[in-house]
Amino acid sequence: MFEPLVLAAAATLAAATQVPADARAAAVDARAVSVALARLASEHPQMATVLPVADSRGGRKLEVLRLAAGERAKGRPAILVVANLEGPWAWTTGLVLDEARELAARYATDAAVKELLDTTTLYLVPCANPDAAEARFATPLVEERAGAPWADDDRDGLAGEDGPSDVDGDGRVLWMRKADPEGEWIADPADARAMVKADRAKGERGAWKLFVEGRDSDVDEKTGEDPLADVQVGRNFPNGWKEHAPEAGPWPMSEPEARGLAEFLLTHKDVQLVVVYGAQDNLLEKPKTGPDEGGRGRLAATPESDAKLLAELGRRYKELTSAKAKGEGDEHGTFAAWCQLERGLPVLSIAPWSLPLDEEAPKKDEAPKDDETSKDAAKKDAPKKDKEKREPSDDAKRLRWIDAKNEGARFVAWKPFQHPELGAVEIGGFAPYALIEPPEGERAAIADGQRAFLASLGAALARVKLVDARAKDLGGVWKVEVAVENASYLPLLTAAGRRTSAPRPARVVLRLPPSATLVAGDKQTLVRDLPGSGGRKELTWLVLGAAPSQIQIEVDTDAAGTAVASPVIVK
Repeated sequence: MFEPLVLAAAATLAAATQVPADARAAAVDARAVSVALARLASEHPQMATVLPVADSRGGRKLEVLRLAAGERAKGRPAILVVANLEGPWAWTTGLVLDEARELAARYATDAAVKELLDTTTLYLVPCANPDAAEARFATPLVEERAGAPWADDDRDGLAGEDGPSDVDGDGRVLWMRKADPEGEWIADPADARAMVKADRAKGERGAWKLFVEGRDSDVDEKTGEDPLADVQVGRNFPNGWKEHAPEAGPWPMSEPEARGLAEFLLTHKDVQLVVVYGAQDNLLEKPKTGPDEGGRGRLAATPESDAKLLAELGRRYKELTSAKAKGEGDEHGTFAAWCQLERGLPVLSIAPWSLPLDEEAPKKDEAPKDDETSKDAAKKDAPKKDKEKREPSDDAKRLRWIDAKNEGARFVAWKPFQHPELGAVEIGGFAPYALIEPPEGERAAIADGQRAFLASLGAALARVKLVDARAKDLGGVWKVEVAVENASYLPLLTAAGRRTSAPRPARVVLRLPPSATLVAGDKQTLVRDLPGSGGRKELTWLVLGAAPSQIQIEVDTDAAGTAVASPVIVK
């Protein structure tokens, strides 16, 4: 999947930090990312360039690889690819490095890749949250999304004194459950290893309290509620930013990574499309939508016409990848929401893999045997009747897949433990990263599919051209006509782009010699509405005192190309 140097660096770092062996081929930390990008730039100096974006609070570099061949002409469209804004999705860092390496290597032999890199610029950010991602390479193993301290989460006058920790010393931060009649959780009747909230409307009574594994240092009968780090880069962007929410940070873009990404996008106006790998998805799942036009204030949802574009791209994505992953759905404060709803850019949010929910239920004689602790919990929590009618929870469905695929390490059986503050508890549940990292044997196929889809997006980008430029003699005055056309799939501006007015529209300029007079029409015209798949905008001028050969028509854009034409004489 990676070149030898990157594999060696990743393996060395993994060994030093005790990263599980099955993750070393995909999860890559910040130092290994810098090594990989530098290696790519040195191997392909005419095509690959490393650009700085920001330094994290932890002093780790956030860098982007620019991948482009051919002439970098004005208006050449670009795609920005960003991975792992959340932190735990460290394996998507390897996914982006694989895309970069394979595209650069195939440029000389693959006609489709050559066409892509000759006409489109790729900006690739393998790891957008390097500080939080470091948890993937640390002991104990814990999923960490926050990278910086900010708030006293439990408002007890102490900050960061009661975070998640490895209480039983097994090298993982898991979950704890404590039997309590005031609890709101029960063992799932479909699989006693899974926990679900009791539905009082159906006569279910809670029997357990559920906690993240950790100490109760402030003796408030809670654990892990006040971690040292609070601020999440992936929730630090302005759109939907939640004031007073610890994960959102003290103000929008307070984090160097968020600010650096925003500044990069604002200064690189050639970016037409943004692809984000991580927790969210808008290709396989329809996003929340709203009307194309009207409304006040900021856009709160994807305009309907943009959602239709996403649906078609999602169909193509599914054909190339066979993906079935499920995203988290909550987009408040995300980079994707800011790019789409405030910057007006089309954004493809991709969750490349999640633990499947579609495994068929085993037959009774094939059903796995629950551990004794879970059996006892199931007997205690089961309602007196109708327990078989409850739909299995998502966790119970995930456990079906784990059992069927012999991926038992992804779930840790509940075991009794005497907690220093809480007393008798049970520790277990899904292991860190179990729900988001694919099996080693599936990663190559996932990488191939994602790379194929990314390569296909170059042909979908809006690209303007001038067609049917002609001039007709009306008796001393020339009638000049031209059509601005976009034959690609995506429109010049999405509905969100038109609403926000952030992307610059196409500009059509009629250039005449000094002796000529423009009788009708504007020397400069802005084109905002130019649909894809053959969208056209026809323009007409009346010109006196210039031969058609002296007239030039130009169209320029920031991210959809430029074109020049002179009219031909028609009768």
